[in-house]
Amino acid sequence: MMARIRKFSRGSVFAFLAILFVYLAAPASGNEHWSTNTVLDADNAVALLGEEFEKWADLYLPTSVSPTSPCGRALQAMFADLTNSTDLWAITIAEEGASIQSCFLFRLPFAWWNSAAKKSRVAVTMISCISSMKVGCSDGEAVSRCSTSSAQLSARYAIEEEKKRQSMNTPRPRQLHRPGVPWLDPLPLTADKDPRTVAYTILTTTYQYGTCMPDVCTETDLTISVNEKNLIGQDIFAVAMCSNEEPKVQFTNADVGFMALVTFLVVLIVCSSLVDMYLTYIDNKTLRKGAIKYLLVFSAYTNLSKMLQINPDPSPDTITCLNGMRVLSMTWVLYSHQQGTTFFNTANLLNIPKRADGFLAQTISNGFPSVDTFFFFSGLLVTFSVLRGLARGKFSIVLFFFHRFIRLIPPIAIVAGFAATVLRFFVSGPFSYMWDYSFQAYCVNNWWKDVLFVNNFMYDEDCLAQVWYVAVDTQLYLVAPIIILPLFFREAIGKAWLFLVTVASAVIPAAIIYVNDYPPTNFLYGPEGSIEMFLNVYLKPWCRAEPWMAGAWLGYIFYKQDNKKVKMSGLIVAVGWTLAAVTGLLVVYGMASYNKIVNHTPYEMMTQVVYGGGHRLAWGAALAWLVFACHNGYGGIVDDFLSHPIWQPISRLTYSIYLVAFPIQFLLAYNLRVAAYYSHVTKILETVGALVVALPCAVLVSLMAESPVMGLEKLLLSPGKLNSYLTFCTLLKNFCKTIH
Repeated sequence: MMARIRKFSRGSVFAFLAILFVYLAAPASGNEHWSTNTVLDADNAVALLGEEFEKWADLYLPTSVSPTSPCGRALQAMFADLTNSTDLWAITIAEEGASIQSCFLFRLPFAWWNSAAKKSRVAVTMISCISSMKVGCSDGEAVSRCSTSSAQLSARYAIEEEKKRQSMNTPRPRQLHRPGVPWLDPLPLTADKDPRTVAYTILTTTYQYGTCMPDVCTETDLTISVNEKNLIGQDIFAVAMCSNEEPKVQFTNADVGFMALVTFLVVLIVCSSLVDMYLTYIDNKTLRKGAIKYLLVFSAYTNLSKMLQINPDPSPDTITCLNGMRVLSMTWVLYSHQQGTTFFNTANLLNIPKRADGFLAQTISNGFPSVDTFFFFSGLLVTFSVLRGLARGKFSIVLFFFHRFIRLIPPIAIVAGFAATVLRFFVSGPFSYMWDYSFQAYCVNNWWKDVLFVNNFMYDEDCLAQVWYVAVDTQLYLVAPIIILPLFFREAIGKAWLFLVTVASAVIPAAIIYVNDYPPTNFLYGPEGSIEMFLNVYLKPWCRAEPWMAGAWLGYIFYKQDNKKVKMSGLIVAVGWTLAAVTGLLVVYGMASYNKIVNHTPYEMMTQVVYGGGHRLAWGAALAWLVFACHNGYGGIVDDFLSHPIWQPISRLTYSIYLVAFPIQFLLAYNLRVAAYYSHVTKILETVGALVVALPCAVLVSLMAESPVMGLEKLLLSPGKLNSYLTFCTLLKNFCKTIH
């Protein structure tokens, strides 16, 4: 009976291998680019398949199983169905498997196979299986679904062999061989001139292939089959992870608890919205002032109208250009994040260096100023609001800290809760296990790091990795009164103090980079010290304070300016815009010759210290001029664009978008059934798609956890009411002392 199964295997695997061998059999051109238009006739394809079939067939079906096992009976049923053509379900399985991309040639780094390495190689096979559809079964019991597999073979020995070769200064092998693939033409992977060399050295060598098998064939069946056949050589072992596209939904206690919380909030929002609409209909303002006002803060009817409101005539003290800057900077952040979401499943990894090393590509590869823009916003708005609150007698240090935590924590908790529980039900496909072992597992175990704003100091297996920014910004917020208050009470001393802190914010990262010999910023090729620089400089508040301080200076200037407009000559305006533009371009594109994967220029000590210590302050200064000029009427078309009212609704959602977009980007990536092709256009389309999904999700998070909390805070903790509470507590305390 297993012979019959083997016959079926040959027939079903034909579809899988045909496309692969069409490409592998095509000769390379003089430039070593593989033709994408070569087509083989059926006879030649069959001949090629026959030569390598015995080695490849067992990769696609668990042919080692017992004929009497459920999997064995399923394979027999498939063969019988294909023979009799009584149903289409078996053909559908083969067709589904054929549609899965294998991408052995273009997508993956290279493993070197030679006589010395053959004895010491170690590889890992990761097989993740996912069912794709329900199909009929000819015998009524053997098979009920089609199962799709994606397998990865990590030939780690290749990395070790390459290290040994380099240490012994021996020539690199001239030929590349893959298991089951004919010898290819020599690929000259010498020195750093060939991008494939870099792809080889920086990436773990992995092989992936797609297949389709009955869902009664378990991950163990396929694992044992691959191992027993010793398909690639000794010391190869496989680890399989399988799941069904229509699995049995099993809720954990955390799932039930979180869904109960979300259900309660949704019911509360719906009920308050209905009440709100009714009160609006009857125009009863008296009822609104009663106890029901605490329910109305949850009304989506009111909160959505505020969220989507467009005000064409803002007040004079409103810095309108910040709206457009927020949205554009957020888009920049998301586009930069999108570059790495499908890196694990990229069809053209070897072409990435060519696309990433371009001058304009520095907008992405050196897109870190997009985050510094938000630090600048924070310094500007915190300084301006504190000084203005002090001048109006409405500043409370208690509310200053309380407002920060009560506004930021609930949205983080909601998003982390979703990622830890129910979001896994929205992930399926060959890579769904990556969500289970990354986002979900990290959020289950480490959600508290994000809520307590300490994940930048404990950046390991973090739930919402992007929240490191919120942690750093919160830590700067905590020390803000120490920096700002002297400006109000002792202005001369305050300005001197602000100057010293600004200088220190640039000297500290420069000193850390110089002493530890870190690279000046995060480079694509990952020089020595990159990880340490990321952990000890990029994530630390004392190294990210420069743009915050630039914003603090502008906030102080706006406070002193009040609602008056500054008059400037045309020369000053021209010089200001020129310096700001040149500075901003140098910050983003100044590292272009150093920040390359291939043929990068080694950075000098002066570049290391000056750029590493000062580029964030320079970026903040450029932004400060842009905002200052636009706010005072010297922005021209730049101000017209950034201050357009159309930015206002999305600008109010940037915090929620920032929280939800990152997990959504990876959720979409983990749902892929085919390899992703990397190009700037595809990444733009992916970013747009992520934004389309993230926007309504951000609205929901804001309605559940941001707008209601801000409404309750306004009702319960306004400065006047807080003073009343404190007075009442003081009276109560004195009364208790009197009685005692």
